[in-house]
Amino acid sequence: MADKEQLSASLEDYLEAIYQIVQRKGAAQSSQVADSLKVSKSSVSWGLNRLRERGLINHSPYEAITLTEQGEALGRRVASRHRQIKDFLREVLSVAEPVAESNACRLEHVLDKAVLERMGDFMEFMDQCPRAGQQWMKGFGYYCETGRLEDNCEECLGDCVEKLEGKGGEQGVVDSVGEELPKQVKERDRVARRRLGEVLAESGRALTADEAVVVDVFMGDERHRTLEEIGKESRLRRSGVTAQAVRGAMGLLCEYKMARALRLEDQVFYEHCHPESHHDHMFCVKCGAIYEFFDPRIEALQAQNARQADFRLLVHNLNIYGVCQACIERQSRTRALADALTGERVAVVQVVADGRERDRLAGLGLREQAVVEVLNHRCGGDKLLVLAGQSRVMLDRQTAQRVQVVHAEERRVMGGGRGRRARHRHRADRGKGS
Repeated sequence: MADKEQLSASLEDYLEAIYQIVQRKGAAQSSQVADSLKVSKSSVSWGLNRLRERGLINHSPYEAITLTEQGEALGRRVASRHRQIKDFLREVLSVAEPVAESNACRLEHVLDKAVLERMGDFMEFMDQCPRAGQQWMKGFGYYCETGRLEDNCEECLGDCVEKLEGKGGEQGVVDSVGEELPKQVKERDRVARRRLGEVLAESGRALTADEAVVVDVFMGDERHRTLEEIGKESRLRRSGVTAQAVRGAMGLLCEYKMARALRLEDQVFYEHCHPESHHDHMFCVKCGAIYEFFDPRIEALQAQNARQADFRLLVHNLNIYGVCQACIERQSRTRALADALTGERVAVVQVVADGRERDRLAGLGLREQAVVEVLNHRCGGDKLLVLAGQSRVMLDRQTAQRVQVVHAEERRVMGGGRGRRARHRHRADRGKGS
């Protein structure tokens, strides 16, 4: 594949002009290229021949110009570089549009990739930092025009302090991981969406119209959602979005580490992936609620165990499956063994049966005060597999309904621990039974 370093600045300009015309019209004419670059037709003929020799365009005399696959990928990269420089000049340095455009045309040929990446990083920082942001950039523009600062600096700093204090709930210690915290899209999500287009341009990949809708739907909301939920909302925006487009877009987001899949029993949920903000999950197997939490003690213990085993820790995720406090409060203290869930340890309080049946169940270990563990509450279709003492016992649903149990521990299983940092709780709205 032709490399962009092999092209002169002049040929890059020709390729960029052709790429932009093809994007608008599907094909380009030599006269359109000449008008775009303000050069003579003889100069255009020279440039077209050089690009055709490098396998970047398809062109014959008196015919329309189209891009080869290599040419389209390289043209997209050149155009993306131009746009990034122009945005930096306009949005960060407050340079006027015509000046930013003309200077971007010259700078795109001489700036190193590392410098361009640092410019992009700086723009991301400006978008996310509470003491910077768009208002800060506008203030810089005001300073450039007038030579003095705006009169509301103290007020602006006060707003920054309030924003920072308002974020304390996300990092502060709370008593219960079940506290409802709003999950809102942050500026970093909008930045990530913009960066996705730039990264795809660098790799020569473009989103289809359907995939773009799916990406916008997912990136516009930080809830945990299934493919079906994402697809349903996408089709409200664009009726023709297919299930294949939804799978393709989400697969792409996972590949580029902007999303990740979480598995809860037989369902897969997708969440935003923020590598700089690690957290773990608790899944309620009763109602489907998902809790996000972070505990520095857990992180330290994992790192300590890895060091002791001479193990290099790369990626780790902790998923805890259980029952949330809301579901515990909804169910009665005493319930049938048939309603117990996989992993629960329960104590038998009563067996509602005649003498012979009670003796039979007692022989299996299901006597009053006995503690049993549910190994699988859906074994063999609709049966329960439990561990009673040292024996595995298979019960049909009708028999399990006659055994009344309580949770083996008297304390509430979802009580909050000291020092645990809660992130968010996502209320289940997927129609699961409570």
